[in-house]
Amino acid sequence: MDILKKASLLTAEFISLSADKVQEVADEFVKKGTLHDSEAKKFVSEVRNNLESREKEFMDRWEQLVNNVQSLGSSLGFPKVEKDNLDDRIEELERHVDELKARRENLSQEIQREKAAGNGSAAASSIKK
Repeated sequence: MDILKKASLLTAEFISLSADKVQEVADEFVKKGTLHDSEAKKFVSEVRNNLESREKEFMDRWEQLVNNVQSLGSSLGFPKVEKDNLDDRIEELERHVDELKARRENLSQEIQREKAAGNGSAAASSIKK
């Protein structure tokens, strides 16, 4: 998932939690008689609208920032690559490194066994293979 989508989901979750909390507070005021039900509904509606417009502003700015960074990367000669593709490539390379480490460890153990058996030249020839 690219960073813009993650930011969008996080922002939407934050707005949802904020709006829910405002609703809880408004309900408490209604229970205490501090606020009339219709006033509470109007207040909650205004807060939700305000939060949603701020979310849109944030996402527009965030998208503009991402585009600027991508443009800068392109102007410097870096290809435009999605983060998910990079993550997949990193995982693939990490698996390859782990495989190479395991091979090296196996060869090292084989050399140790050959040395212990007094036959170091046979292990050395297996490394060349």
